[in-house]
Amino acid sequence: DSDKLIIGYWKIRGLGRKIVLVCEYAGAPYELVQYEQGEGPEFDRSAWTDKKFTLGLDFPNLPYLIDGDFKLTESVPIIQYICGKYKPELLGETLQEKATVAMVANIVSEAKATGMNCYFSDDKNKLFDAASAKLEPLEKYLGDKKFLNGDKVTYPDLYLTEFLWMLEALAEEDRDLAGKFPNLWRLKQNVAELPEISAFLASDRNEKLIFNNKSAKINGV
Repeated sequence: DSDKLIIGYWKIRGLGRKIVLVCEYAGAPYELVQYEQGEGPEFDRSAWTDKKFTLGLDFPNLPYLIDGDFKLTESVPIIQYICGKYKPELLGETLQEKATVAMVANIVSEAKATGMNCYFSDDKNKLFDAASAKLEPLEKYLGDKKFLNGDKVTYPDLYLTEFLWMLEALAEEDRDLAGKFPNLWRLKQNVAELPEISAFLASDRNEKLIFNNKSAKINGV
């Protein structure tokens, strides 16, 4: 279907799920092309590397987006493009709002990236310590607002919710993340209750995937 956005990514949640959430919320028609890493100990990546330079991408990488003749890589520009085409208000409305939304999106991305090396070292304490340090300012920033930008959903709400879902799935009960970050946990619930997201979560499009590639020691479904 030529009207569908093609989203290419590893067969994991990783950076791909937040793009899927934006597509779902924005009503963007999309199709996933997934590349699966081989099993250990080799963790073969040829499913992607064999195709990498055949797609006409200027900067070949995963994730990628193909929209007709237009091709794009890097997750943030991909999300901004989808928002701009299908639901521009997700980017913010005024100049100041757009800048603030972009700033918060960067903070959320940094929070997730902080723990990246921890996934491969099998050190959950380090992962949660790193994540908590980055979540504390977001907890304070959110305060009693419904969403990060007030009453209106913007794309960092979807980013952040996916990150919180991951932490929730990986955490042992005694961590009490909901008690430590009550505002963020309320945001997570507010996002899950959005009709578009709730419909996605109940559908077979909500594929049960590991969070990171198979070589990561900390993962989950």
